Amino acid sequence: MPASSLAAVLVPALVPALVAVTIVPVASAAPQDLVGQYLPATLPAVQHPGAPVPQPFELDDYVGYISDISSYPDGIYYSVVEGFNDLRDNHPEIIDQNLETVVRYNTTATPERIARAQADARVDDGDLLANVSDAFGAELGEYLRTAIAENRLPKTRALLDSGYLSRAQGLAASTLIEKEIFDNPRPFEVAPDRIVRHNDGDEDFYDLGGSASFPSGHTSQATLVTTLLATVLPELAPQLAARGSEAGESRVVMGVHYPLDVIGGRMTGTAAAADRWNDPKMRDALTQAGDEIRAELEWRTGMPLAQAVAEQDAAGLGYLSAADAVTVYAAQGTYGFGSVYDTDRAMNVPQGAPELLVNRFPELSWAQRAAVIAATALPSGSPLDRQVEDAGGSWQRVNLAAAYAAEVSVAADGTLTVNGVAV
Repeated sequence: MPASSLAAVLVPALVPALVAVTIVPVASAAPQDLVGQYLPATLPAVQHPGAPVPQPFELDDYVGYISDISSYPDGIYYSVVEGFNDLRDNHPEIIDQNLETVVRYNTTATPERIARAQADARVDDGDLLANVSDAFGAELGEYLRTAIAENRLPKTRALLDSGYLSRAQGLAASTLIEKEIFDNPRPFEVAPDRIVRHNDGDEDFYDLGGSASFPSGHTSQATLVTTLLATVLPELAPQLAARGSEAGESRVVMGVHYPLDVIGGRMTGTAAAADRWNDPKMRDALTQAGDEIRAELEWRTGMPLAQAVAEQDAAGLGYLSAADAVTVYAAQGTYGFGSVYDTDRAMNVPQGAPELLVNRFPELSWAQRAAVIAATALPSGSPLDRQVEDAGGSWQRVNLAAAYAAEVSVAADGTLTVNGVAV
């Protein structure tokens, strides 16, 4: 059955499943816990003299978003990662490497890395913002977590940190339909004797209800959230991009996803973030959330955010240097897979991607920001670098951490230079 026809069948079929997923915890959790998990923006904020006064969204701010439906065919992100079909059909060596790589990550992970992966696994239905707050650095991350605990970020949490009800996420970005279409079994099902189950006694991380592996929903969710945060907080953009990508790697460590799953999840999550940011009403809401975080952190530090980030970095308390964030993000864009397709193909920049750099490079035009993305892109030819004419651009090659960290200048004659190279 064609993907478009299958999507038409699956969308209405999955809506009851989504409702069930949301309702399942209700029977076992206290009402106040559920409010804190799914509706944190409704909780009263702790007020401080001289501090910004939190202002939740109005009811009208929760409706009317065109980006609730993907801009891609059939309103989902299947076409973004459709190249997975060719890998399964024609490249068994890549599928074999896919399994060997997850086995290696899963069986050689340190106890510290396993604990981090378990933490990343727990936050699909709430508290994602606190979990990725380490990307803000030791001091700023602690301030952010305190603000979250005091319910002082209602707009941010309504959009990005309300579990299944996060307004900037939604069905289109969930990957549930894509998983049903691809129907790829998970590594711990394919090779149960080779995958170590890293459970901790409190939760069975492998009880996934029979859901398929490709693409990774956890990765897509973490990527969407951290990409949107990076877009509104460019001072921390490379670190946030890397942290979202590392959440994807955690799924490989757990043995519940293959590397190609998390590469695919990063692709759908970034595409979904671009859809959200290119929606004028959602951009306004996200900008308000970014302003909310910025005002809170500047009040707590008593200085502009850029200065606070610089001082934190100088004290050795940052999460990653920009250079290290770029290295991490690039490595997790390919996971060591060799070239499968043409290696000399020009970068096809997805139409929605350049606007993700608008706050980092407000003086540049859309075309110039597209040139920055092209200049910092990963090499062509990797698995999932779909190169057919109707692909709409290669999200696999988009290297947001490198684009955010790029040194860019424009000469008097209009020549654009990226990292010392004229483009």
